[in-house]
Amino acid sequence: FIDKNKDNLYQDFKRLMYNSVNPVLKDMWPEGEMSITEVTKRPLTAATLFRSSMIALVVNLECKEPYYVRCIKPNDQKSPVLFDYERCRHQVEYLGLLENVRVRRAGFAYRQPYHRFLLRYKMTCEYTWPNHLMSTDAEAVRVIIDQHGFQPDVAYGKTKLFIRTPQTLFELE
Repeated sequence: FIDKNKDNLYQDFKRLMYNSVNPVLKDMWPEGEMSITEVTKRPLTAATLFRSSMIALVVNLECKEPYYVRCIKPNDQKSPVLFDYERCRHQVEYLGLLENVRVRRAGFAYRQPYHRFLLRYKMTCEYTWPNHLMSTDAEAVRVIIDQHGFQPDVAYGKTKLFIRTPQTLFELE
């Protein structure tokens, strides 16, 4: 708290006060004795501190894998016995849950981008471990699926692999 509220003075101002002919001013600013070659860095501005804080936050968030718990609020009165059908329908549509249900009903219990699937399961195939020589990750994923004989259980999208049954994943694990 104290460091954030500290009023930093520029080094050239400190040098100016230190070089004063007034001995009181000279004693008040002993940091001004340093030459400009020793200290050329100005104190960080609030905008610079905020920007670096935001960059650190984004870097931290990018290395995480977020999972969301979607909650449906059944009514505005917080009553356990009331159920507002229109409110719940709107929330389900807004959260995109209907699309998830359609994909699941189509028979695909698992979906993952090719590069993430490859990172997890590349060691199960001799052609992809430790590094694959295919032109894309999608081709390398196809090799893994073909070697294990899971072709009837998968579908390939533009960026993701879709697997119908969890048993396929259990066998890969």
